[in-house]
Amino acid sequence: MRFVDLSQSFSPATPRSSDHIEVAFPVARWRSRNGLKTHNVQASLHAGTHVDAPCMYDPYGRAIHELPLEGFCGTGVVVDASLGPWGVITADVLDRVAAEIGEGDIIALWTDWGRRVLDEETYVLKSPGLDKSGVDWLVQRKVKAVYSDTPSAEHIFMRARQWRELRPDIFDGVKFDTAAFPPSYAHKTLLPAGIMMVENVSEALGQLVGQRVNLLAMPVKYEGVEGAPARVAALVEFP
Repeated sequence: MRFVDLSQSFSPATPRSSDHIEVAFPVARWRSRNGLKTHNVQASLHAGTHVDAPCMYDPYGRAIHELPLEGFCGTGVVVDASLGPWGVITADVLDRVAAEIGEGDIIALWTDWGRRVLDEETYVLKSPGLDKSGVDWLVQRKVKAVYSDTPSAEHIFMRARQWRELRPDIFDGVKFDTAAFPPSYAHKTLLPAGIMMVENVSEALGQLVGQRVNLLAMPVKYEGVEGAPARVAALVEFP
């Protein structure tokens, strides 16, 4: 067996939620003074490859330290959901590309978006994702977790009201059915249903499209918070 690393590198260039601080590693101790060099870390819990917890939207929901690792790890299928900028992953799309997904499976949505991480504006503002029907499809299938090579499995249109105020130059004139994109619907639906969300998976996911593999996400065990960085990998057989 071999590991395929599906984690983004953690650096100041790492994608994060747009109103969150950039990753930084300020020096804590210097060789000239201390004979060694160590660093601190400053980062959002939603920077780079990370997981979300139910308490993100539900004050009574479980926090990261309360989530069992089994909820993030298991067998799953990497499906081709590459639909281009603002591509909408509907129930019909999932019926076509993820027919073999069943109860307890992990679904990994490869949208071919991970290679755009250095174009932060495009990566964040034009990312594809699930609409309401796609979210409901995952709940009905009783999947264990959803991995995505995007800032979130949730479509950017689910936050369109916010973005229209911040970036009218991009979102004014963009038309879509608002009923298909209720605000934050994916997070507010998947997480309470026990379906874990693993976000910002790296472009290496594209190596595994169409395969059933063992998927592993190990979030840092921070206590009482709604998110944590994670090391994510697939365990596959040697060819």
